[in-house]
This record gives sequence, structure tokens and C-alpha cells, in this order.
Amino acid sequence: MTLATVPRRIGEWTRARWRTGRGRAILAAIVALILAVPSGLGLVLATALDDGGGDANAPVTRVAALGVMAPLSGDLSADGTSVRNAVALAVDEANESGAIPGWRLELSTRDDLSRPDGGAQAADAFVANDRLIGVVGPLSSLVAKVALPTLSAAGIPVVSPSNADPTLTGVGADPRTRPYPSYFRLAGTDELQARVAAEYAVRTLGRRRIVIVDGEPRYGTTLGGRFAVRAAALGATIAAVHQVQGDGVDGSDLDTIAEAIEQEAPDLVYVATGAAFAGKLRTRLAATGASIQVIGSDALLQQRYTDDAKSAADGDLITSLLVPPTGLPAAGAFVADYSERFGGPEDDDGSTTPSGAGSTSSGKRHRDDATPRAATRAPAAIHAPAATRAPADSRAPADSRASVDSAAAQRQQAAHDATVELAQRRAEAVPAVAAYAYDAARTIIRAAAVVLPGRPAVDVAARHDVVAAIGRGSFAGVTGPVGFDRWGDTRTPSVVLYTVLGGRFVALTTWT
Repeated sequence: MTLATVPRRIGEWTRARWRTGRGRAILAAIVALILAVPSGLGLVLATALDDGGGDANAPVTRVAALGVMAPLSGDLSADGTSVRNAVALAVDEANESGAIPGWRLELSTRDDLSRPDGGAQAADAFVANDRLIGVVGPLSSLVAKVALPTLSAAGIPVVSPSNADPTLTGVGADPRTRPYPSYFRLAGTDELQARVAAEYAVRTLGRRRIVIVDGEPRYGTTLGGRFAVRAAALGATIAAVHQVQGDGVDGSDLDTIAEAIEQEAPDLVYVATGAAFAGKLRTRLAATGASIQVIGSDALLQQRYTDDAKSAADGDLITSLLVPPTGLPAAGAFVADYSERFGGPEDDDGSTTPSGAGSTSSGKRHRDDATPRAATRAPAAIHAPAATRAPADSRAPADSRASVDSAAAQRQQAAHDATVELAQRRAEAVPAVAAYAYDAARTIIRAAAVVLPGRPAVDVAARHDVVAAIGRGSFAGVTGPVGFDRWGDTRTPSVVLYTVLGGRFVALTTWT
């Protein structure tokens, strides 16, 4: 053995001893003695121990980041927070189950403020994150228009739970091209929402004279115009189209438009503005004593609308592109897990949450673990185990035994009803956008599980392959079948029609 091989041999010897508890105790004593005297041997041994302190054959766990771009402050922060929570739930589930072998996911959140400047800053931050494997969001189409050019240029996969502007996937272009190849969305488009609303207004309600109040550019840039075109094609007369800048509550728009509508005497008003303006306008229209039907876009699906309009809103209709958890057969497990982690209605009396709509708005304004677990977590009849049932006394009169059995049955039924009611209220308390964000996160995670194992890092090639895997993939999500066409649009869009009843949003029907 030459002097040059001494460090290597010592390293091999120490690593072999380090693998046993007794060996580690002996080595610790030796190190204490040797390091007490400055020497080359002490340095060699310390280095060898440092190199061999772990299992040389242990797999390395790498880290990838999943981004969330949503409004985490301001008026729409409740929606944004619910999206962040839902994605965090999906990330934790993936880490716990080892969904991506050799990799661990971390959450990276950016507040886009529901404004273009916030979206631009969030996109820049995501591009600078070399661990980023994809982004869930944004919620606002207006933010998406600013953020997507940056994210798409970097090849970052983006799955939005709620964007609805048709142009984001090239709808209306001739010939149609896909402007952002790494972008996908789980919601339908304004083209669909406007068409369904117009057909319901004209064909089902029989309305023929319609006024449109359109809140461009922040709310429904395309909704008012598309509704007008479709309603006119069905034979309705568009008496007027009024434009609102922002919410218009503090300006003269409210008074001017309300007075104009009184003169125009429509039998229906289609409102695609913010909830604050719409609520005050609804109150003004009701004060005139005129009976005018109102249909609103998903921006009105907020408690603020009913708070401002109060009883005047009863009977109003609102469309949304997102189905609430109460209408999603596979969402039981998600609702239970979300409520358990982030809180939800307790087993008490009463609830002020809009029925089926969640706590706030859910539209663009603002596991194939195999089979979804709803079947195992959905409310089911509660039966007392046989061993716990009160035994019937065979010597007791028949009518007495019947009375005991009846009381037990009533208790069982009451327990069942309470369980079902609690599950229903919990589902009502979860915003629809949270369920779609959960599926958006799972979409990216499932694709990453195909691409990342065996890769040394997240790079341009990995992101490219994740985009391809998202485009090819499909699975049964909590919101229904998840899959995309070649433009990045969902293959299974839906439109939900709500009515306002006693200050609550009640889902009436869903078109798919």
C-alpha cells in the first residue's frame, strides 16, 4: 500500500464501519481522539466520514415547483386563496403518494392582483424559477392576455381553471391558429356562455326586447357583443347597448344607464358588469316598479351582488362556466379533504353560503389516483352496528318493542340527515373555481409524473415534454372528464344556470 492510497483505504474502512450502530460509536471515539491533535490523519478521517455519512446507494430526491397565479389580495382574494389551497392540497397528495418518483413538489405562489401589471410581474417571477414545471392560473382572462406571452415564450405549461376569452385559444381567427402552445384551460369560453344565455332568454323565456349593459374591458370583453349577435339571430330586438367603465359605481354611469333603461322599456336586461355595479343597478330598476327580467354573467355570482340588490335580485338568472361542487358527482372526496384541511361549516344550524356557488364568484373574472374517492367519502346512510342496537326484550309487549324500534329508526334517520346536510353545506362553501384548480394542478402533476422520473433537472426539454403529455392525457377528475383538444380547450365545457332565491345562488340546470 503506497502513501497515495492511504486516504482511499481509510475512506473505504470508515464507510464500512459507519453502516452499523456499533461501528459509528467506535468511529466517533476515534475521531474525538485524532481531531484533538492537528494532523493530516485527522483531516483525512474527518473528510472520509463526511463523504460516507449517508447511504451511497440512497436515491436523490429532486425538487420541482408548481406555480399558482391568482389574486391573493383585493376584492377577489377569496377566490385566489381557494385556488391556492386547492393546488396545495393536490401537491401534498402527490408528495405523500410519491406520484413523481425521485421528485418532490413545492408550491410557488404569486399574487397577480387580478390586474395586468400584477400578471406581468408574476409571469416574470415564474420564468426566473428554474425549478418550475408548470403554472395553475391565472383566473382572469385580462391577466392571461398579459402573462401568457411571457410564459409561453419560456415553454412553461399553463393550465387555467377559469379563463373564458375565446381569443386565448385562437377562437375567431381565420385561419385559426393556437397563439400559446403551452396553454390549456378547463373552462368553456364566452362564446358558449353568451350563446346559452341568449338562447335561454329568447327561446325559453320568450324575451323579445333586450337591453345590454356591458362592462368592457374588465368584465366580459366579448360577452355583451356575442350575446347581442346570438339574440338578434333568434329574432330578438336589441334596443340598446350601454358600456360601463370598470364598476362605474362612483361615477355617473349608474344614474345615466338606469334612466335610459326606464325609457327603453325592455322585457330583459343582460348584465355583463362587475357585481357592485350590477347590484346597485338592479336596485334602481326595481325602484321604478317595472317588472324587468335580468340575466347576468358569472361576474355577478358574488355575495356582493345580492347584498347590494337585496330582494330585488330574487328571480334573476346568472350563467357560469364552472359547475359548483354540489353538482359534481365525483367531488365528494375533494370537498371532504378541502374542508378538513382549510375549514368549512361545522355541524350546526343554518348557513349563509350561496347554494352551489361557493362563498364568492367562480368565473373568469376573477386523482387519477385511479377512481375518484367520492364513492368512499360521499354521504351514505348511517346504520347502527348490530352490536350497539338496543336489544328488544322478547317478554315486552309487542307495541312496546315496536315503539323502541321506531325510536331507533328515527335516531338513525336523523343522524343520516345531519350527515347529508353537513356534506351539502361543506360542498356549498367550496368555490367552484377551487375544484377546477385542483384538477388543473393534477393535470400538470400527472404529466410531470410521466416526464420527470430519471431526469436530472427541470429544463426546457422537460417542460416541452410536460406540455406534450398534458395535450395527450386524459383522466377522470373531480370536475368530470379532463382532456383537451388540439387548441388547448377543454373537450367537455359546461354552462350552469343559477337563480337568486332569498339571497342565495341556486343552481337550476347545467348544459354540457
